[in-house]
Parts: sequence; structure tokens; C-alpha cells
Amino acid sequence: MNQEQPQPVPNLPAGVQSRFVQVDGIRTHYLEAQPPGSQARERDPVVLVHSGEFSGRAEFSWRHNIAELARHFHVYAPDLPGFGRTELLYNWSDPNGFRIRHLRRFTEILNIGPAHFIGNSYGGSLTLQVAAAAQPAWPIRSVVAVSGGGLAPDNDARKVLSGYNGRREEMRELLKVLFFDERWWADDKVEERWRASREPGAWEACAASRLAPEGQVRGFRSDRPDYTTIRCPVLVVAGADDLLRLPNYWKELVAEIPGSTAKVFERARHCSHIEHAAAFNQLAI
Repeated sequence: MNQEQPQPVPNLPAGVQSRFVQVDGIRTHYLEAQPPGSQARERDPVVLVHSGEFSGRAEFSWRHNIAELARHFHVYAPDLPGFGRTELLYNWSDPNGFRIRHLRRFTEILNIGPAHFIGNSYGGSLTLQVAAAAQPAWPIRSVVAVSGGGLAPDNDARKVLSGYNGRREEMRELLKVLFFDERWWADDKVEERWRASREPGAWEACAASRLAPEGQVRGFRSDRPDYTTIRCPVLVVAGADDLLRLPNYWKELVAEIPGSTAKVFERARHCSHIEHAAAFNQLAI
């Protein structure tokens, strides 16, 4: 395993390390955190799969969760190809499958055995897609899907998300779609996200999904899996004011996924694990 030394990432909680590893030739960035000392060897692994908006990456999706989760689990939060500090690659013929295979190899190279997976938005949908397969590509023990799964309506809110062209004020509008409380689109949040979206190659890698031919699925949406085939425990987490999902979409998901349960956070949109981090962390743990 070719694993690089920790790299500095701004504003990470104490105890969270930034690392790189080569995954079949792809320089892959991930965050890692675990309980101290000998406790770490006894704790289950948790893999966090980030959302897919412009500026999407592990540190933004999981900054408010990873340290608390790491008090109980050995936590890994990779940047998927095309996002964050991982190589900004896009697979034109199979963008979802490419990332699924990459994350499978990531778990194999780091010897991550059966793990709990938590995914937000695109990451949650991707995790449920994998869990629904006859032979899941990832070593999934359980799933927490935050605003993931189901069908995503092609509404005005989604057009704000997918139509981002790199302007600072467009990033503010994007964050208004993701969050209920205005503090999450304050100037400092806008600036951080905007700068991340403007890193060399970041906008291009995310915008590439717009170029799907007419009649094919565009963006990060994919054909709806058969969720009735999922056999691991699943918790569906939703925001009551989510603009990027159909109202009460979570009821349909829970009805389809055998044995699943749901938690709906009031005064939350697409990222309730951030807006209600303390409650979400305890729920996930």
C-alpha cells in the first residue's frame, strides 16, 4: 500500500488526519479518525460518502460529524474521484460505476472489513444503490442515508445546484438550497465553498456531468434501484424542508427497504446531519 504522510487541511477537528493513498493509480485523499490507543483496534469501521454538489468533498460534508463518530468507531471519509483533493477525474461512460469500483478498491487497499456506511445526498444514493445489488461491491454492514435515494425532481432548486458557473454569489444561492438556516450561507461559508469550487479542475470535473446526450440521465441521478433487495439495516434521514427531494419521499423509501426506519429533522433541508449535527451524531452512533 502506497500511503502518504498526513497533509494539512484547514478547520479539521482535533484528531482528524488528512491522508493520501494510491488506489489503482489514482491519488486518493481521505480523512481518518479513531479512538486513541488500543481502543481503535476493537472498533467497527465507518465509511462516510460525501455529497456531489460543486465544492463537494469529505471535509465539508463531515466536518461536524467525524470527530464525534470517531469516539466510537474507526472512521474513514474519502474524497471520490472528481472531488476534493482526490484526482479530478471523470468517467464519461460510467461515472457512478467508476466511483463504486474506486471505493471498493479503497476499502480493499486499506483493509476495511465489514463497515457501516453513512452517505449524504449523492453519497447516500450511491450507497443505497450498492446495497441493493445482488452482490454489493462495498463491505456494507449497515447504511445511514441522509437525503439520499428515491427520485430527484428536476425542479428550480436542482437547477440552482446543477447550473452553478463558478460565481461567488451563485455559491450563496447553492447553499440556500442545501441549508435551512441562513448561518450556513453566511459570507465565510460562501467564501470557503466558492474557493474550493474554483480550485484548478474542480469546476470542470463536476460540470462534466452536464454533457450527457439528450435523452440520457444527466448529473448524478441514476436509474432507480430496486430497494426491496437491500438486506442490511438502513436508517433513512430526511430534512422536512428538503428542496431537492419530493415531499415525504422518505415514506416511500422506508416502505420499500425491508426493516428500515426513518428520522425526519424539522427546520432542515438537504444536509440535516450538518444543521442538526449533535442530534444526528447520537442517532447514527
